[in-house]
Amino acid sequence: MRDVDGLLGQASRARFAALWVVVGCAVAALVTWLVFPPADVERIMGETGPVELLTAATYALCAVAIWWARSSVDDLRSVAASSIVMLAFCLRELDWHKQFTGASVLRLSWYAGPASIGAKLVAAGVLTVVLAALSWLVLRHARQFWQGWRERQPLAFTLLVFLVTLVLAKTLDRSVGILVGDYGVDVPLLWKAWRTAFEEWFELGLSMLVMLALLQRRAESARP
Repeated sequence: MRDVDGLLGQASRARFAALWVVVGCAVAALVTWLVFPPADVERIMGETGPVELLTAATYALCAVAIWWARSSVDDLRSVAASSIVMLAFCLRELDWHKQFTGASVLRLSWYAGPASIGAKLVAAGVLTVVLAALSWLVLRHARQFWQGWRERQPLAFTLLVFLVTLVLAKTLDRSVGILVGDYGVDVPLLWKAWRTAFEEWFELGLSMLVMLALLQRRAESARP
């Protein structure tokens, strides 16, 4: 048990630990793409596949672990906001944003569609809460993040890697749709499988980066 605690402690103090998480996910994605036929990659890595379900479960764990990682000086509003955002990530992985009509409530065009008024009000209410939580975290902690980055703190570096990986994963998510829908490019299944493998492994990496950030936050709060 002490060996595990020591390993976690070293990871929490390593500034570039976040980078190794992303590299590990990239290697796993490449191996998945090379080993499995394209159709199997789409099945394993696609919607309701084991990797996506693991990602959702990890986000749910993060939503709870945020309360474990907090210190006595942490603002409970920030802790609650972080937990709400993680829960939103979890529900997004489970496609709850498409539960009403099969279309995404994250698009403004959905609110002009055939969904009932009740469904639109519920969706708008939930999104308002999530956006309020995100806004609070940005406004409350942007300066703290910048200061941590200037001081080369591992936690700040992990958060930066998380944001970059998030942008990369969402770019991959939209890439095939843009190529096919906007430019009429016939994307082969082999390259669709490549996109899916990297997108899903990077999304799992995002949840792992959050867990790493929580370990780093816990380590910071334990220091004298």
